Amino acid sequence: MNQFKKQKKAISTLLVVAIMVAMYGFIPRPNNANAVDAIVDARDLISDSDLGVSANHTLTFTTSTSTPATDYIEFVLPAQFGTTTLANTTCPDGGTDWTEALSNGDRTLRCTRTGATRAAGAATTTINSVINPISEASRYISITHYDSLGNVRERVDVAVAIIEDVLMTARVSSTLTFVVSGTSTAGRVGGIPCSNESTATNTPFGTLVVNATSTVCQTLKVTTNADDGYTVTVFEDDELTSDSGSNINSFNNAFDNTGSTTAAAWLAPQNLLDQYYTYGHMGLHSEDADLDTLGGYTNQNFDNGGTLFAGLNASDPLPIMHHDGPSDGLTPNKGTTNVIYQVQIGSLQEAGDYQNTLTYICTPIF
Repeated sequence: MNQFKKQKKAISTLLVVAIMVAMYGFIPRPNNANAVDAIVDARDLISDSDLGVSANHTLTFTTSTSTPATDYIEFVLPAQFGTTTLANTTCPDGGTDWTEALSNGDRTLRCTRTGATRAAGAATTTINSVINPISEASRYISITHYDSLGNVRERVDVAVAIIEDVLMTARVSSTLTFVVSGTSTAGRVGGIPCSNESTATNTPFGTLVVNATSTVCQTLKVTTNADDGYTVTVFEDDELTSDSGSNINSFNNAFDNTGSTTAAAWLAPQNLLDQYYTYGHMGLHSEDADLDTLGGYTNQNFDNGGTLFAGLNASDPLPIMHHDGPSDGLTPNKGTTNVIYQVQIGSLQEAGDYQNTLTYICTPIF
């Protein structure tokens, strides 16, 4: 009969343990404190909850009882965490009137009160440079307030979730719109009037007058979301050439296809007999004021003390517009600019109808 009672008692005990495990996931500690979990408002602000990385723990909590001298508070990290050092820990109140000690494989920080009694209230302790566990789970850091004899005054377990970082992705499609438009004779570029109307595909100088300049203008607009902006260059397929093969060369008094790409003040053609490349020339000016500074793209400067002009050639595209980030197609020097083409001839320039082809290239930099 006694044997049966012992077996029944053992079964009852196992049943109680099983119920506790089912309800709590663990067997609760015996209540040997004045008030179990009497520490309130406790939390662990962890700097990084990713797996296996170094993280800082800022433990904030509020004690419900005072802490006299020689009382101590222990902060215990689970074994799955890495260790720390005293150099990476700070007791409450910035460590003033507390001493620090590590134990339990440097995962338990003990803060012992050395000064006057600390009143109950909010406190903060930091434990830094601790390697997180390498598996996902919620871990519990215990905070326990002991009296000088080692009796528990109050305690709490603070949960911290260790989880793998979430990779967030998004895609933004690239965009680029490049628009060339003509101008009317009412326009001015670089302070110079546009003497002839133009379109997006035609820049007619008209009938040229000896020793007089003739100008034609265009507006360029770029809209793009390119991270590093864009560049616009222009080149010509050949000099302005007549049906008979005569040329109006590129600025400034240059041989065929050797126009000066360094901007300079406009000069009239020299008009020297038998030196055909001095009979007339054509150049351009861009209003992009920061072309030579923004992003370090080019040393080209069309506004160095005045309205400067450069020549074109068939081998070196000339930078005329640039920005180092996304552009809206509206803001001067960033999304839009104006260019002016100017031609002037001397009395020796051969008669004829002249033409060439200009090519703009807009290159986004993603």
